[in-house]
Amino acid sequence: MAALAAATLGLAAAGCGGDDDSGTSDATISMWTFKRTHVAALEQAAATFKEKTGITVKVEAFTPDDVFTSKIQSAAQTRDLPDVLELHAGGEDMRVGGGGLLTDLKGDFDEAKLQRFLPSTREAGRVTDERKAKIEELANATVGTLYSVPFTAGTFGIVYANKDKMAAAGLDPDTPPKTWEEFLTYLQATTKVDAKQGGLSLGLKVTQTGFNWVYEQLAFAYLGADRFKALFGQQAGQGFASADGIKTLELYSQLKPYWIPGASALGIDEADVAFAQGKSAFNVGGTFTMAFLSQNDMKPEKLLTFPVPPATGGKVSDLRLAPLALTGLAVTETSKQREASVKWLDFLTGAEGAGIFAKASLDLPATDLGSQAETLIGKDLAALQKFFTGPPESMYDAADKSFRPPDYDEVEVGNPLLKMSPLGEVAPAATGAELDKVLAAMWQSK
Repeated sequence: MAALAAATLGLAAAGCGGDDDSGTSDATISMWTFKRTHVAALEQAAATFKEKTGITVKVEAFTPDDVFTSKIQSAAQTRDLPDVLELHAGGEDMRVGGGGLLTDLKGDFDEAKLQRFLPSTREAGRVTDERKAKIEELANATVGTLYSVPFTAGTFGIVYANKDKMAAAGLDPDTPPKTWEEFLTYLQATTKVDAKQGGLSLGLKVTQTGFNWVYEQLAFAYLGADRFKALFGQQAGQGFASADGIKTLELYSQLKPYWIPGASALGIDEADVAFAQGKSAFNVGGTFTMAFLSQNDMKPEKLLTFPVPPATGGKVSDLRLAPLALTGLAVTETSKQREASVKWLDFLTGAEGAGIFAKASLDLPATDLGSQAETLIGKDLAALQKFFTGPPESMYDAADKSFRPPDYDEVEVGNPLLKMSPLGEVAPAATGAELDKVLAAMWQSK
């Protein structure tokens, strides 16, 4: 993004603020996204928006991400940016905004209006002291600036089950397992029917997925928030080699007989495709995985979804998952249709617009739809969004990095877990000792 920041210097010198757009009826605004799968859904929402306001929205997608970034860079140089951008939340929006390309939305989305969003997503687009310290492009940004508002949200640690395979194994395809132990009996039943294609898939080639998408949720639920966080700390006897740490690793290692053949060689998309093709009975992903599965002909009505089940005897019996803001919506500094663009953002993040988009895209909105969820987005997506709410003590928050070393490396903690399961090269106790060693090195390098 350094090139992006450089490209904005000329704009800043020229005073690149958009022209006053008094009166928005019959206006036309342009929008770019990096997700081709969002275009049709955005166009559906835009059709309703035009009926209500007279404003036309033209949507274009540029993929993959590096092409999208290059497009923004070149458009910044030629002053040909669109009015609205969909950006990765909490990172890309900060870099583009810090480069001088985005307008501040805090006057348009005040604290009252931000209440429409799921709590853990509300501040994803705001400049904070912490973000300024980490993101070079924010060096001259003002803390409190709101470069984007949350659009889509999600989390990982979601298990997808093939209803047909469950039924073939004598399981109720509409009843998720309530405990880790019950989940293991489900896996035992489906692999008994089909040893090769009845097991569990996950993109373990990306080694941190096992740790981030299954183990952490399992350990959090068993130990509770405080003891879980202590695993990553510096206090002697509280780490992964402690009795508590080893117990959680033993729970995770119980998956070893049930991984599908070659699971450790599959990337994330490859594991999802394998599941969609019937090569596994269960697949671990995120809330966002449903859209990908649907694109690969695995329709939502064929799926049962549930969070990683908590182990019996643990601190949390009903695990909930705090959502992350995945993408955000921003208005460019060069827009000549700022008022119309803000109206579009307001519609897309309101209940009606968010519902139209989510139902068409199968991507969950960051808008809290509450009791309207099933009506607006259908029972399958609503079933996923319900995992986002619950008491704080039951809420696993993947975005909370406060208890980890400053230079925490997910790959380094994922590798020992992979060796334990599915590879079976190392026992849980030795895995705990290795994880403590890895984390100690990270703390020492801070």
